[in-house]
Amino acid sequence: MEKYADVLDLAQAHTEREIQLRIAAIQGYTNSGHGREFCVDCGEPIPDIRRQHVPNAKRCAICQEADERSRTPPLRRCAA
Repeated sequence: MEKYADVLDLAQAHTEREIQLRIAAIQGYTNSGHGREFCVDCGEPIPDIRRQHVPNAKRCAICQEADERSRTPPLRRCAA
C-alpha cells in the first residue's frame, strides 16, 4: 500500500507544479503589456499609457466607458 501512496504523492506534486507554472505564465503575459494596439470598437490606436496600466485592454478608454455604461442597469426610482 505504501508504494501506491508514493506514486499518488508524486502525481499530486507534479500536478501542483504544472498548475504553478501555468499561473506564472498567465501572470507573466498579463504583466508584460501584451494588449491590443487598436480598439475593437472604434479601431483607433490604444494609447501606450493605457496599455501600460491595463495590459489586456481591448478598448480605448472612451469605448470602455461606453461599454460599461451600456452594461449597467438603469437606476429604478421609487414611486412615492
